Amino acid sequence: MATASRPRRKTVTSALPARPPEGTRPEPPGEPLLRAVDVVKHFNVGVGAVCRAVDGVSFEIRAGETVGLVGESGCGKSTLARVLTQLTPPTSGRVIFEGVELTGLRGESLRQQRKHLQMIFQDPFASLDPRMTVGDIIAEPLTNFKVMRGKAKDARVQELLRVVGLNPYFNNRYPHEFSGGQRQRIGIARALALNPKLIVCDEPVSALDVSIQAQIINLLEDLQAEFHLTYLFIAHDLSVVRHISQRVLVMYLGKIVEIAPSDDLYTNQYHPYTKALLSAVPVPDPRVESQRRLVELSGEIPSPLHPPSGCRFHTRCPIAQVPGVCSEDEPPLEEKAVGRFAACHFSARVRTGLD
Repeated sequence: MATASRPRRKTVTSALPARPPEGTRPEPPGEPLLRAVDVVKHFNVGVGAVCRAVDGVSFEIRAGETVGLVGESGCGKSTLARVLTQLTPPTSGRVIFEGVELTGLRGESLRQQRKHLQMIFQDPFASLDPRMTVGDIIAEPLTNFKVMRGKAKDARVQELLRVVGLNPYFNNRYPHEFSGGQRQRIGIARALALNPKLIVCDEPVSALDVSIQAQIINLLEDLQAEFHLTYLFIAHDLSVVRHISQRVLVMYLGKIVEIAPSDDLYTNQYHPYTKALLSAVPVPDPRVESQRRLVELSGEIPSPLHPPSGCRFHTRCPIAQVPGVCSEDEPPLEEKAVGRFAACHFSARVRTGLD
């Protein structure tokens, strides 16, 4: 299916601007655009049973930056995304967007804030109504908020299709007539319709082929530069996260265990879980790959229904002191170096190795 021509970078691994070295704070000045303060989301799953999907998460995102969020399946990434956008109300905690506490809003007040906070969903087909044309899908936010009507709305839809690299005359077609990558572009166009300030990207490329992933990542970067967007980018592919993000949050079993500038995280880790994740990323060089050491994790992933006491990673950690401090005391997420945060009792040992 043909798409409108639009210049794109060729690969995900194209060069990025140099980032500040470790020891300097990467955050731009000013108040954060979004702050999560001790956010908790528990689900009742039976008589007396509680799933601790998100359990005391705090971080901030500043305007204009891209923050990556990584972790294993089931660690709570998507639940956290839905709580931040208030699609799912938190059990406790605060979400503050541009100085306004979203968790304290209801009804029309919350609805008006949603104009500035949009989401791109993981599945590019399930997130689009198959009974609606592409034009109606993209125009729906404009209609709901009564921003535009008539010819002005139609012109806005065609403009958004052009912006995401699709033919503007595709607006009368239905989602099933498009490929996965094209459907994801439609989802991006819908997210852009109201000119949001923050977009939460919930694994937007995980269901796409590698070549299509590169196109979507490059599109997101172009749109960020053009419209001054801020992203929370959730993904499993650590190479994609390194490419697009300025900072990275590492999540394990409902908690943030490490926060670091992107390039610093890939050279020095302060948490053993982060080191294990990065050791599993293959290197496309047989000589280098043969000399790398894989950090093997023993045991099964604990259930969020019954998380371990103390550090939640201690049941799989190769340097945990059990019985001892790791199984008895939960480590706080604290600053280990300038701009580096980790929740580990033995961060200094992680930096020097896990022997």
